[in-house]
Amino acid sequence: MKESKNGKLYFNMVLGSIGIILVFIGSFEFLKVVENLKVFFLIMIGMIILVQYIYQLEGKAGLSSKTIWIKSGILITCILGFFYFS
Repeated sequence: MKESKNGKLYFNMVLGSIGIILVFIGSFEFLKVVENLKVFFLIMIGMIILVQYIYQLEGKAGLSSKTIWIKSGILITCILGFFYFS
């Protein structure tokens, strides 16, 4: 039973990470069109708060801090890779 619960938890974690990446990509594309520095800072502050909240919830759900840090590293690498290559 516990393995099934962990599988669902990790599946939801992966879906949440994909969602965060898609929101970052959409925000980046929006900023390329608008070119407004105030909007950029508002989006980045909002995303930082959102990601911090999600990580706090994952910690309360029982994920180890090692797993959360690994996911954070992968997420940051994906986002920076997209920004670099686009």
